[in-house]
Amino acid sequence: MITGPSGRNYDPLPIDNAAGFPQSFPFLLNGVRYQFALYVDVPESALGSIDELMVLPDANRFLVVRADVLGSDGTQSTVFLRKVVPSIEYRAGALALYFPPPQIVARRSLNNPGSYGSNVLGGVSLL
Repeated sequence: MITGPSGRNYDPLPIDNAAGFPQSFPFLLNGVRYQFALYVDVPESALGSIDELMVLPDANRFLVVRADVLGSDGTQSTVFLRKVVPSIEYRAGALALYFPPPQIVARRSLNNPGSYGSNVLGGVSLL
């Protein structure tokens, strides 16, 4: 369980830090199918050493999260697409989302799976 600044409790999203970034995963909540995608927005000029553990966000680098509702007819509707900031609770359609600090992404985890020290957590709750 993850608790947001408001006191709301969030169930953890199945973010796999060893899968690297970008990554995506399905999520079923209250009979609604969602597809989540996470990636790191970082310009080449802001890439640090290959061993760096990036604490996001900073001046040039952000974790971006997208959530889509998947319809039974195959349609897909985006309900959330943002650069996320720790400590902010977000509304995404019928969901509340929260990504607590710190958001740590290993430079080696960009476009590469493996356990390099990334530690990104996210939580979801119904509104």
